[in-house]
Amino acid sequence: MKKVLLNRECNHPTCGDICRRQKKPKKIYTLKRSPIRKRSKKMQQSLGEQKLAQQKDWDFFLEIWEEREHICFESGVPLYGEPLTLYFHHVFEKELYEEYRYCKWNIVLVTWAVHDNTHRLSDLCPKIKAYREQLTKKLKL
Repeated sequence: MKKVLLNRECNHPTCGDICRRQKKPKKIYTLKRSPIRKRSKKMQQSLGEQKLAQQKDWDFFLEIWEEREHICFESGVPLYGEPLTLYFHHVFEKELYEEYRYCKWNIVLVTWAVHDNTHRLSDLCPKIKAYREQLTKKLKL
C-alpha cells in the first residue's frame, strides 16, 4: 500500500501513516504581479532624445554605407551582409567631439575586430592612427 501525503508518494520504510520527513504542508506560491514602473518626465524626455539620436545616427550611417565601398579602412577586408553600427568608427570620438559627430570624413568603415582594437590600443591600427594625426593637423586640434 502506498502512503500518500500532500500529493507526494512516500516510499521510505520508516514512515508510518504520516511521513516523518514532511510534517508541514507544502506552500503554494503564486506569482506576484508588479505594476509597470513609471518613469519621470525627465527620464521620458531623455529616453526620447536618445531614441532620436540613434535614429539620426542610423540614417547617417546608411548614407555612408551607400556611398562607400564596403571594405575595412585598416585591413582591406570586405564587409559582408547588412550594415551594422559596429562597422562605423568615429575617428574623433563622438562623446568628446560632438561637433564632428555627423561629419562624413570623421567616419571610417572597419571590421568589428579592428573597431574593438582601436578602442583598446590605437597602436594596433596604424592606418587609423595616422589618419587621426592627419586630421588633427588639418583641423589644428
